[in-house]
Amino acid sequence: MDTIHQLELVPLGEGAWRICDSNVASSDAASVIAYVERMPADESSELSYEVVWVQYTRGTTRHTSIQSVLTMAADLVAASASTGRAKPKPIAHFPPGGRPVAPLAG
Repeated sequence: MDTIHQLELVPLGEGAWRICDSNVASSDAASVIAYVERMPADESSELSYEVVWVQYTRGTTRHTSIQSVLTMAADLVAASASTGRAKPKPIAHFPPGGRPVAPLAG
């Protein structure tokens, strides 16, 4: 396992990793930032890393180096910290005013 700043590159198998935020408890699903897979080179393309982002942004990206992947992850974490992004607040069980709503009569 490699650690860069607060990011951890955790091996999952041959050519596969997950990027985790060590500032979030490992038991919390929010600690996983992305999944990375090394893609083989062929005649039409060079070796690349495909990344599936699950925190801070969505979608996939391709990179030519693992360093490029970690740089993007670090930038995303830093951007979310500077905007004050936090975990969503839990949904309240009661509407404003604190009283439950009576069910509709059928």
